[in-house]
Order: sequence, then structure tokens, then C-alpha cells
Amino acid sequence: MRLHHIAYVCKNVEQKAEEFCRLLGYKIESSSAIDENQNVRILFLVHKDGSRLELLEPYGPKSPVRKFLEKGGGLYHLCFEVDDLDAVLRQMTRDNQAYLVKPPTAAPAIEGRRVAFVVTAGNDLIEFVEKQ
Repeated sequence: MRLHHIAYVCKNVEQKAEEFCRLLGYKIESSSAIDENQNVRILFLVHKDGSRLELLEPYGPKSPVRKFLEKGGGLYHLCFEVDDLDAVLRQMTRDNQAYLVKPPTAAPAIEGRRVAFVVTAGNDLIEFVEKQ
């Protein structure tokens, strides 16, 4: 398991990308994409050290990040890349360590790889993405 990205909720992914590129030395990794499964607009940034930021903007009235943005937005979740998504989810949900909030689905902004979301007992949102 390794950290894949840190997600950040904002009003406009292009404006926030410009700010983070200027202030923190990130570069835009690819153009923005709409994820209709998650109801978000996504833009990935990458740093020369290899770290990634995922900028999220609400897309549509049912976006799960809309309420978070209304409270100010900002840091949203951590995403870890894993070899076997199903095994990790079984381990995380065993003994109520976490509960599944979004079952595995294809993520268009990450080459269609399967992703899933859990919330931990400590109320942290964690995303897992399966290795290619």
C-alpha cells in the first residue's frame, strides 16, 4: 500500500491548480475530467517529488463534495494504491474498523481503475485505488 494522492475540495479546479502550481511548484498532470459516478470534476496535479494532489469540484446538485465545500472545502481524503482492492476492503470492514461508503467502481480520471471509499471508526474518509 502506498499513498496515491491527497484530495482537496475547491470551487474551481483550474483556479486552485493555478494557485498550487504557482505557490507550491506543482504541475498539471492531465486535463480535468468529469466523474459522473462521483458527481465531481477532477484535476490531478503532480510535484517533481512524485506527490499528487487531486482537486475536486462539485459537479451537479447531488455531488458528495458540495456540502463539504459549503463548509469551506479544503483537505478531503487520502487515497492509497493497493494490489488487491477486494482484500483490502474485506480487511478494513472486518470488526467494524471501517464501513464501505462507495463500493468499487471505475474511475475515469485514473485510467478507469477501480476505486472504493471507506470511512474509518475515527471518521476519516479513505479512498483505495487498485494498481493497474
